[in-house]
Amino acid sequence: MSKPFLSLLSLSLLLFASACLATRSEFDRLNQCQLDNINALEPDHRVESEAGLTETWNPNNPELKCAGVSLIRRTIDPNGLHLPSFSPSPQLIFIIQGKGVLGLSLPGCPETYEEPRSSQSRQGSRQPQGDSHQKIRRFRKGDIIAIPSGIPYWTYNHGDEPLVAISLLDTSNIANQLDSTPRVFYLGGNPETEFPETQEEQQGRHRQKHSYPVGRRSGHHQQQEESEEQNEGNSVLSGFSSEFLAQTFNTEEDTAKRLRSPRDERSQIVRVEGGLRIINPKGKEEEEKEQSHSHSHREEKEEEEEEEEDEEEKQRSEERKNGLEETICSAKIRENIADAARADLYNPRAGRISTANSLTLPVLRYLRLSAEYVRLYRNGIYAPHWNINANSLLYVIRGEGRVRIVNCQGNTVFDNKVRKGQLVVVPQNFVVAEQAGEEEGLEYVVFKTNDRAAVSHVQQVFRATPSEVLANAFGLRQRQVTELKLSGNRGPLVHPRSQSQSH
Repeated sequence: MSKPFLSLLSLSLLLFASACLATRSEFDRLNQCQLDNINALEPDHRVESEAGLTETWNPNNPELKCAGVSLIRRTIDPNGLHLPSFSPSPQLIFIIQGKGVLGLSLPGCPETYEEPRSSQSRQGSRQPQGDSHQKIRRFRKGDIIAIPSGIPYWTYNHGDEPLVAISLLDTSNIANQLDSTPRVFYLGGNPETEFPETQEEQQGRHRQKHSYPVGRRSGHHQQQEESEEQNEGNSVLSGFSSEFLAQTFNTEEDTAKRLRSPRDERSQIVRVEGGLRIINPKGKEEEEKEQSHSHSHREEKEEEEEEEEDEEEKQRSEERKNGLEETICSAKIRENIADAARADLYNPRAGRISTANSLTLPVLRYLRLSAEYVRLYRNGIYAPHWNINANSLLYVIRGEGRVRIVNCQGNTVFDNKVRKGQLVVVPQNFVVAEQAGEEEGLEYVVFKTNDRAAVSHVQQVFRATPSEVLANAFGLRQRQVTELKLSGNRGPLVHPRSQSQSH
């Protein structure tokens, strides 16, 4: 009887200790949100590649530590390929500019894109063997793309202009079983460190681990040589010896050495000479027809195809309602939230707002993330509001404007102009309002740390509150209360002129 009792006691103590550690860890993270001042943030680090640029924000910024996230902005040149990579943190990507294709490597899913294998042509010359791979997804400006944790993906720019994307890594997400340090694992190439602020300490510990006392160097000579070989590159395959990789993949050692990419100086975005050849669902006749038309007509046709893909996704949604369940292999991972027809809130004088959450894009339920696209016309106002159940990160896409944020003490923690490329963190329940400038509008995307983030607007609260309560709370007369509740726009998008005219 004593052994089961001791085992039960040990298990109870272990669970209690784990709960205490988890509570302490959660407390430490939440304690990061004691912010008396919020700053507009710009990238702190940049990595130049052969065919693009990677920029990151310092994850040690108090605002980002409060939100528990990290951010990356990538610029990929035409014919540029961002190498396959994965992260323990779920990612939500917004396409600021350009178009391209993206591939995921989902475990357990079949290679549904394939072409026939043929060994000889009619003239007798040998042809390359047919290829097969998993589904390729197209994306364009205004798309939100969801990347689950631990899933490798690659992106390619097949357009004529640079592809620009902003990515959020939710480092505090439950799917990340490590710590809040942002990590990106590359399968190939020789990528440079994207978050040097958090990896210097790790590299120091690694060097200390592989240093040997002078008197023992001869006994560890072979081990040290292997270690030096395995530290030549920065991809995950660089950590394995060429001999081991050759055995594992049943390939020649020269191929194994290339897999390790020890001296590749192209970094994480490489140029594909002649363009990327992948299996495309379009038929040859359609491709020849497209080639005979002008470039502008080609662009219009591709936009029509994207709309057709959206319609197909809607049909799939209806099929799911009829009992045909969608699998992770065919799950929709993108949604365009910048189209005017997609607006959830609209004021022809003030602007429009579109939202992507787990109701419109079900995969977001697993990522526990959502996004909002806001476009304010000149002088347009997004009236004071707050996120009920999420932190939010506002990234300015175009234009300029002013953002005001107030904390629970009624103190203004941010009241400044913002411009293209800046990032502003709005902690949960902090009241925020945005207004576009007089010269041009303000366009921005908001990442939120909840897949069904809810927003409350001060104006709606006033309308939902009894007049007597408002009169006594603010010392107002009945005429003033009526004016407060009933005048002006019904929604949160406001234009100052339309407000003044309403009086």
